Amino acid sequence: MQRQGRKRNTKNLSMGKVTNSFVALLLISSLLLAPYLSISEAADNSVPIVSGLSWTFYKTSCPKLESIIRTQLKKVFDNDIGQAAGLLRLHFHDCFVQGCDGSVLLDGSASGPGEQQAPPNLSLRAKAFEIINDLRNRVEKACGRVVSCSDIVALAARDSVYL
Repeated sequence: MQRQGRKRNTKNLSMGKVTNSFVALLLISSLLLAPYLSISEAADNSVPIVSGLSWTFYKTSCPKLESIIRTQLKKVFDNDIGQAAGLLRLHFHDCFVQGCDGSVLLDGSASGPGEQQAPPNLSLRAKAFEIINDLRNRVEKACGRVVSCSDIVALAARDSVYL
């Protein structure tokens, strides 16, 4: 009888040790990570931007911008979730070579083909271009020509990941 009691006590002691060890590890980890978390928060607020640019420009010039894009993309993704990958890939192809400038959206002209016809971009989904054009039309209807095409592509890519 006494052996069973001792086994139970040993089991309880080892569970207690595991719990105490876990709590200690959690406490030490949080103490070690706390400075990094506060640094990253401070860094977000103190990132220098180019004179004339603002983090909140669209909040005043086109306050419904993010809502317009997110609402329309929810409808698109409810119909075909695969379009999310197409929009993300479109953004990647726009940004990869010369930065995120929306140039992948440009059609060709008399001087030559546009980026859409460049060999690496031929496999991009045609529907992704249609979605961006639809978003651009909706944004222009609500806000005028304030929002750049590259920002629409970037917001669509962000929401493709988020939604």
